[in-house]
This record gives sequence, C-alpha cells and structure tokens, in this order.
Amino acid sequence: MKEFITAKGTNFSLSCDGEPFGHRLEAIYEGEIREYKLTLAIPEGEAFKRHVLGFEIPHRDICGFWSPSSGYKKHVSPDWSMRREHSRTAVWMPLACLYGYGGENRLTVALSDAAGDCAISAGVIEETAEIKIRIEFISGPLRPASTYSVRIRIDGRAVPFYDAVGDVKSWWEDLGMKPARAPEAARLPMYSTWYSFHQGVDPDGILRECRAAKELGMDSVILDDGWQTDDERRGYAFCGDWEVSKNKIPDMKGFTDALHALGMKLIVWFSVPFVGIHSAAYSRFEGKYLTEIKGLGTSVLDPRYREVREYLAGIYADRVKRYGWDGLKLDFIDEFRMRPDSPAFNERMDCATVEEAVERLLEDVTSSLRSINPDILIEFRQAYVGPVIARYGNMFRAADCPNDAISNRIATLNLRLTSGSAAVHSDMIMFNKADSPQAVSQQLLSVMFAVPQISVRLTDGIAPDQLRTLKAFLAFWRAHRSALLDGKLEVSGPEANFTSASASDRNERITVLYQPVAADLSPDRVSFVFNCTGSDGVLIRTDVPVTAKISDVFGDEVKAAELCPGVHELPVPRGGSVATEPAEPSKKER
Repeated sequence: MKEFITAKGTNFSLSCDGEPFGHRLEAIYEGEIREYKLTLAIPEGEAFKRHVLGFEIPHRDICGFWSPSSGYKKHVSPDWSMRREHSRTAVWMPLACLYGYGGENRLTVALSDAAGDCAISAGVIEETAEIKIRIEFISGPLRPASTYSVRIRIDGRAVPFYDAVGDVKSWWEDLGMKPARAPEAARLPMYSTWYSFHQGVDPDGILRECRAAKELGMDSVILDDGWQTDDERRGYAFCGDWEVSKNKIPDMKGFTDALHALGMKLIVWFSVPFVGIHSAAYSRFEGKYLTEIKGLGTSVLDPRYREVREYLAGIYADRVKRYGWDGLKLDFIDEFRMRPDSPAFNERMDCATVEEAVERLLEDVTSSLRSINPDILIEFRQAYVGPVIARYGNMFRAADCPNDAISNRIATLNLRLTSGSAAVHSDMIMFNKADSPQAVSQQLLSVMFAVPQISVRLTDGIAPDQLRTLKAFLAFWRAHRSALLDGKLEVSGPEANFTSASASDRNERITVLYQPVAADLSPDRVSFVFNCTGSDGVLIRTDVPVTAKISDVFGDEVKAAELCPGVHELPVPRGGSVATEPAEPSKKER
C-alpha cells in the first residue's frame, strides 16, 4: 500500500507491505540541507514491517552514485534495477551520494538510524529523466509495541562530494556517534603475518621478520589466523576454544615478551562469531547459533544470548591479561546477521534483535579490555565500519584485496572520507618477489592516506630494490603522517575510481596522481606530488614561481629545476615524486 505525503512543499511517498503503521513526517530544517523526521507507531503485538519512503529529483548533471561500499561500480542504474546500499550495525552505514561530472555533490542522503536494518537506493526513471530515491526501513533496534523515529538528512549543496560526505560524519557525531579514541600505536605502520605466513605460524620466523620490520619503521605486528590450531587447511573448523597451539607457539607469553623487547606491540586475530565443528565449545552452544556455514566447518554464534556474549568477552579479557597482548583483531563481526534459518526471538534471549545484541557484545568486550589497558588496539574491517560500531574499534581496515592496488586505493579513500578521526588502515601490502620496484610503489602509493600494513617476507621474500622502495616509502610516510592522516583530504574523479588525492595541513600539501591529470601546488607551502599513474611524467600547475626537485622510486633526487607560474610537464619517474616550495621572493618584492 502506498500513501503520498507533502512536507514543506516536498512530495514523498510512503509504502508498506500491507497497511502502513501510523506515521508522521515533519520537516525539521529547510534549505540547501533539509532534514525530516519520520515517526512510525508500531501497534502492540505487531513486529516491525518494512516501510519505504520515496521521492524524485531531476536527473541534471549527475554521473555517479557513491556510497561507502560502492567499490568499482558507481553508475546510476535504471529504476527497475536500482543500486541498493544496505546498512545495519555491523554493515556499512546509511549514506549515499549522487555527484556530478566534476565530483560536485548533487544530493547526499543520510539517516540517523545507523543501527537498524536500512537501505538507500537510487535509479533513473526512463519516462521522466528523473532519479528515484528510495529509503527502506526494514527493521529497527527496538522491541514490538513502540515508536520508531528516524531523521533523514538530504544535502543538495553544490560542494565537493567529499565535503558533503564529511559533513554527514560530523552530523552523526553531533547525534552522539563519536568514534573511539585512536591510540598513537594505531596510527603507526604495522606488520601482518597473514599474507606472509597464512596459517603456517612460526614464532622464530615471525620474530625474524619483526626485527626487520622494526628497522623499517613498523611498530606493531598482527598475528593472524593459525596461532590457535595445528590445522592449516583454511576454514574455521577449529575456532571457538581459542587456546594457543602448543605445537606452533610453545610459550605464548615468552613470544609476546620477545616482541615487546624488540619494541613491537602484538595484536592477535579472533574470528568473533565462529565456533568450529571440531572445537570443544561447539556442543556447549548447541541451540545458540544463528546458522551453520558448512563450507567453512563452522556455526555462527547468536549474540542475543547473554551467555554467548559473556563467553566471548571473557575469552578476550583472559587472553589479553594472561599473555600481555596489546590488541585484538576482531574479525567477521558482519556475520552476525539473521538468515532464513535463524531462530526467532525466544524467552531465553535477553536481546530482541541481533543488532542490539551486537552493540551489547561490543560494549562488554571493549569496556573489559579497556579496563585492562586503556590503549588497547582493536581492529575492525570493512564492512563493519559504520558510526555505531566506530565507538568500539580504533583501527578500521580495508577489506581483503591481496596485491590489488586499485581496490586498496578505493577502499582506503572511502574509509578516510567516512571515518573522521579514526585510524584507517590499508589491507596488507603484498607483492611478488620478481615484481619491479615501480609495481611495488603502485601498491604503496595507493594507500598513502591510510596507515600501511605490510605482509611480505622481509628477510627472504623480497628483492633488494623492492626493499629500498619499501624503506623509502615508510620513511616518507612516517615523516609526514601528520599531514597524511590529519590534514584536509580532497579526492578527485570518483567516477574513475579516484584520479588523484591530496592531504594538506598548514605546512605542506601531499598529492598522489593515479591518472595523468594536473596536480595543483600550494602557493605558500611545501608540496609533494607522487606519480602513481603507471607511466613516467606528471603535470603540475603552479600560480607562483617554485623550486622543484624530482626523485625516483627509491627517494633519490635525480633532477632539480626552477619553474615559473603555469602548467609544467615534469619527467617524474613512475613511482617517483616531485617536491616543490615557493621560490624566495626578490629583495624588490620584499
């Protein structure tokens, strides 16, 4: 059933599978940024029903549909196959943006309910050359017989799309969804064992790699899957008990102490929802699973049960205290979701919805861990990176994309645009030992604006020139991380998966070119422009005379020049850079 509502001159439709709940749509703010409040009255004894709020806008100078999860695909689909961006507590966030050919915002839609099951869609109406916007409220984090209220923010300002997106993040923070504090260690490069060791965990080998990693500028190591099992066939059949494999790491406390002696912090992996069929815990939680994933040899715990949450929080706190770990990599939280075979709510559960239960689990876990160590490091991974869950983790990593520079670029820049002050991390950098230094630089420069994680064998799996490239990158990154992580981030060409990105603070501007476009230099600050285009040569544009120094992929200077105002094509090698600073004014100019 569909009804039509007018709020302050804007026409909306509200539809529902069946009779809609009692509802009210009111305008809170009107202008270039409009805000509305939708209230649904849920009758006693009824469960939440899906409601859809819709409206249309003219299709004028719009070329793409961006969202935190859009990846490579940013086109606007026809309305009969609408792009649908889904969100809930542990999956993405209720935010989508239509943008123009110059990357300018045309319409950004966001919801205050970042915990409920919601979706924002957009599609072209062929008959009218309009774009249909559809906002679905599939469920809410509430019990039956209550009122559901949500605020809808619609931003039509002609500003860069990244500013419109950043303002949504500030809006969420004003509503109380502030990200957790990122300890200093979360903002420094890290070594990961996943791509370099996988499940073949070897403490002596890891210590050897960590000595090399520390010398290169990495201050923490993430011990990934494999420490808890002798089995190395992938899958999760042995997860759930979380006891150290004595055959792999006979003395975990001694291993932790040895890493600390190197000056490295230790972060350890857990697959939070999974209890494998070969674990002792499997029978303990019989009847308390959301589903079984047979191909992975595991079931998914149901966090609506108090004993499930207490078990997980207790395991993590015990292991951190017992071994002196500095952090946890909490993986697969997005697997906490209802499936067709998931059990309905029953009286033995103390949470009505999985979304509510996930929040309570994370609150229990993080509060207990922070009571042990206020600077505990907690890594979350796309897709569970939204404003609700950001209150609990303090490291947010791009989804797995091994040796895929473009995916890592898109994922880290999308995360930066939506994560505010949180520490955004790349997926682990890996590459083939036979690859060129320039190809290695593609991997590294693609994650320039995130905290780099590295996962290659530094002592026997890397060529000398690759090591020189990595060393030069990490030295630059550490020296300039304040601007890279805290400076104003600007991105160009979202429709081309970002043609360039820049970060600026009061002292410097750092730009990475991903396509052969011109980079604008700062007229009053030092500027760095890196060539990640895949070929030699870059274009730069300056309004003032500058002194330019060109360096190669190893950071060694190869050429210097004085440049007058204008556009210049410079012979910057692939993977190299040009550093410029305004020329000294003459005495007469002074």
